[in-house]
Amino acid sequence: MAEPVEQRVRALAVLSIGRGCFFAALAIFCVMVGLVAEPLQALKSGAILAMITACVLMIKAEWVIRHSYKRTEVWILLDRRIELSPDVAQRVITVTLREIYLRYALYSALIAGGFWLCTLILWLGGVKAGFK
Repeated sequence: MAEPVEQRVRALAVLSIGRGCFFAALAIFCVMVGLVAEPLQALKSGAILAMITACVLMIKAEWVIRHSYKRTEVWILLDRRIELSPDVAQRVITVTLREIYLRYALYSALIAGGFWLCTLILWLGGVKAGFK
């Protein structure tokens, strides 16, 4: 009986955190598109913003362990009821959320690394600023 609850919590955690990361990625994309005339600046901005996103996700991963599961979006999405005791629910929800936060933080850090690598390649290739 605990396995379906854990699967539901995991799916809702991925939904909740993934939605937030999607909006962060959309904002980063908009900044980068706004700087398209200066590719080095666009890539640097994307790298810095992706690194900030990774840091925020790591902070959230630590925050969720120290707070009540009743203060999470997953709890709200579960309609504020779960077939587990409060202690087990606290452990299941917070540990799952922490794992998903850290997974998305890793993805964000890898994307930032990719942006930094592209910036380095362009810089070594002689691209200074703008398309001149």
